[in-house]
Amino acid sequence: MKILIAVDGSAYTQKALSYLLANRAMFVDGHELTIVHVCTGISGHVARHLSKEVIADYYAEENAKVIEPVKARFAESGVTNYTVDKRHGHAAEEILKSAAATHAELIVLGTHGHGIFGRALMGSVATKVISETDTTVMLVQ
Repeated sequence: MKILIAVDGSAYTQKALSYLLANRAMFVDGHELTIVHVCTGISGHVARHLSKEVIADYYAEENAKVIEPVKARFAESGVTNYTVDKRHGHAAEEILKSAAATHAELIVLGTHGHGIFGRALMGSVATKVISETDTTVMLVQ
């Protein structure tokens, strides 16, 4: 199975990773894993005042802050069957694009669990992903 794991460096991501590793036989061993991290995009107003190199360095640093601890955790657990997809832009949209590009059969997201009222006020990456994909989504709270 092709499994996409969206990571953002939060405690919710850590809980999702812990769940996957605790249930290795179901979600890790023998599967193709893709770790995706989405950096918030730099607005056009700001980007036009920066060089391409500065922007690329910013994205590389922001991705590394989140991806490197995940890679270290996987290394400690002996997990090697993964690839990394680094993106920037709107989180839900980029997660959906990554899922399509990798032909994911399962998308795993850690969720803050704000509930209906919280989603109505501030929106939710998980809500958008669920509403715009036919792929199975597993939320870990």
